[in-house]
Amino acid sequence: MLACATVDHCDVATALGSAPQLAARTQALTERLINHIARYPELGFVLGLSFLLPLMRWILEISIFKPIARQILRRAKPERAAKMCESFWKMTAYGSMLLLELSIVHREAWFWRPKDYWVGWPNQPELPLMRLLFFAQLAYYISTTFTLALWEVPRSDYWVMQTHHCCTVVLIYYNYTSGYQRWGCLIMMLHDINDVIMEVAKCLNYAELHAAANSVFALFVAAWAGLRLYAFPAILIRSTLVDSVRVLGYTPPHYGLLNGLLCVLCCIHVYWFGLILRVAYMALRKGQGEDIREKED
Repeated sequence: MLACATVDHCDVATALGSAPQLAARTQALTERLINHIARYPELGFVLGLSFLLPLMRWILEISIFKPIARQILRRAKPERAAKMCESFWKMTAYGSMLLLELSIVHREAWFWRPKDYWVGWPNQPELPLMRLLFFAQLAYYISTTFTLALWEVPRSDYWVMQTHHCCTVVLIYYNYTSGYQRWGCLIMMLHDINDVIMEVAKCLNYAELHAAANSVFALFVAAWAGLRLYAFPAILIRSTLVDSVRVLGYTPPHYGLLNGLLCVLCCIHVYWFGLILRVAYMALRKGQGEDIREKED
């Protein structure tokens, strides 16, 4: 047994390297992070906000969300109240960011012309609220990668959701640092519209207001098909693949990375739409639908 332990210890030490090597690697990684934050000091704010968001969620949950959920779900099991509290938080987060996105784009002429997303890049004027939007979105998705594992209701598509969030973090980060802010804002708005509608439908379903829940869910299915399955690839991905090169006259930086991540997100949208259609079929047969990713209460 001692020999095996010694061998295992040696294998681990060989794989990780000696203590001085580990210290050197850690120091080098820390210096790179510090230098990057020095180059983009806003990232320090984003990281701080990503730690504050779970605290904000906890405060809202114990002071507002749980009392409301208990009032609505008087005879329901605690698990259903926890699901409703989670949906309340997501409605608050996505709804706030959607309002911010609409306040940014509602007067912008480029909103309706995908080719104009690239006109003037990389020296496009930064709108006053655009930076705040990117900071809030980046902090939210960084924090969500952790709360998804430690806090939220277990769901069968956990790894798909984590992949989606990690791709989103990388996309938002590169959008901001590379100046791809116009189409980045539209991608975020397109996602947030669907997410707000979905959480409203789930809350109505948890409250057993099935007629209202089914109506909102039908709107959600239509919005998902129109925005994530049509507008996302046909307008936004096409703009990054084709319009960017045509307008700029050259291939912009991170072209392959960004378009690859967008295609990954598009595939995830198709996968989720399959789950959505299963819920829709359930709603037509039984008169009510349930999130089939969640464990039974």
